[in-house]
Amino acid sequence: MNFLQLTTPRRIAQALALSASLLLAGPAPATILTFDQARTSGTVVPTFGGATVPLDYGDAVRGAAMTVPGGQFLYGEAGEGYTPNVDVEMTSGAASPVGAGVSLWETGYGDLDNVLIANNFSDFLALRLVADPGYRVGLFGFDLAGWPNTDYLIDAVRLFGPAGTLLFSLLDVAIEGDFAGPRRTSFDFAEGLFATELLLQIDFGNLAGGRHDNIGLDNLRFGQTNPLPPTSPDPDPQQVSEPGTLALLGATLLAGLLLRRRPRRLSAAAPRSR
Repeated sequence: MNFLQLTTPRRIAQALALSASLLLAGPAPATILTFDQARTSGTVVPTFGGATVPLDYGDAVRGAAMTVPGGQFLYGEAGEGYTPNVDVEMTSGAASPVGAGVSLWETGYGDLDNVLIANNFSDFLALRLVADPGYRVGLFGFDLAGWPNTDYLIDAVRLFGPAGTLLFSLLDVAIEGDFAGPRRTSFDFAEGLFATELLLQIDFGNLAGGRHDNIGLDNLRFGQTNPLPPTSPDPDPQQVSEPGTLALLGATLLAGLLLRRRPRRLSAAAPRSR
């Protein structure tokens, strides 16, 4: 927004309302998907090789252990809280009317345990994070590694927002996995990338079709914002304070924002390995 255009009392009031909503938005809770459980014959069991991904895993997470049909799903958390207002969809290019084209595996993907994989001949693995109305969902990071303890070079990792808006893209991505050097490739978006919905796509179409399940994903960390207050209608022009009063109020809000702002952590535009 160009603040040089805020020349009328009504526009000044609208800008101050936006500033107040940012103050009230609050911190972003976060959940970590560890993929430690599957469901077979209606019962939740520890992840095993080739297990089907439970379609409700990751949805509306309210705690470290969530009671679901057949048992409990377990989740990680990094101190911020959980994500009761976000649903997760997992799919791949191998999706069909009878399945999402994704599976779970236990070991062999670098130093990761229990990973999400796309089925063979799929070209990509994708996760969609959808926030409830009034909320936003944010991606903080995830890990990738190659099987069987092998390094790969894949086409791309991309993150899209609503209407296909590209939020992040990295081409020719090195996926770690062997015993020489790092055992995984880690992505870390320190401040989070937020939107009303996000689509993460891991593109490995350059690999032979029979190797598409050799790229595993784990430790997906995502969060949600607290709901924003409802937008107020345009104020009655006869009730708007004088411009001088509004300018003083604006300066006060701006000072409050500066005092409340946390020190910015270093963000990673490209994946780091560890």
